[in-house]
Amino acid sequence: MLTEKQQNVLDVITTFIGENAKSPTIEELTLLLNQKSKRWVVQYLEALEKKWFLSRWRGYRSISLGNIIGFQTTMNIPILGYANAGTPLVDATESSYWVLPISKKIISWDEQNYFILKVEWTSMNNYNIKWKNIDNWSYVLIKKDDVSTNSSDAFLFVVNWAATLKKIKKDWDNIYLLPESKDDYHKPIILSEEDNLMINWKIVDVFNF
Repeated sequence: MLTEKQQNVLDVITTFIGENAKSPTIEELTLLLNQKSKRWVVQYLEALEKKWFLSRWRGYRSISLGNIIGFQTTMNIPILGYANAGTPLVDATESSYWVLPISKKIISWDEQNYFILKVEWTSMNNYNIKWKNIDNWSYVLIKKDDVSTNSSDAFLFVVNWAATLKKIKKDWDNIYLLPESKDDYHKPIILSEEDNLMINWKIVDVFNF
């Protein structure tokens, strides 16, 4: 069990990681908790570490959240918002909705290179990752450093600052963002090379629960 102050420190850390996709520094925590002494913050971090709610490693941003059930096997990955599996209408600005504890083996012990988005709509509900479909309200795991596109995998795209999940095809003049859906009313999005398109990394897993 945590004391009220320990819970407050843990809540501040969790919120910071969810909003920034990185852990706070001791200096940042001291300011966020309205404390004058960094030693006070360190003492609470040590207490939380002893109770397995977090771990600290060497480095500038070295706090990693655990959970009381699966601390030894999971890392908390931030949920940064929504992405459409339809037309790109959802604002792509990052906003934290919480975190999901994900197996360290799934993310190769590298939580800084991953984030999660919640899916809205069904344009990719016939696309399969590891024998699982991307459906309405699925959670997709995005790998930040995987930007090499191909025609078989699905990616997160940002079109005019709105996020969508699609496959991609290119020809001489156009870029096609392709749905893969059981619902035939979903159509490709046809873009030119001059349109504001960002390819924001590959979908590497999907979770349905």
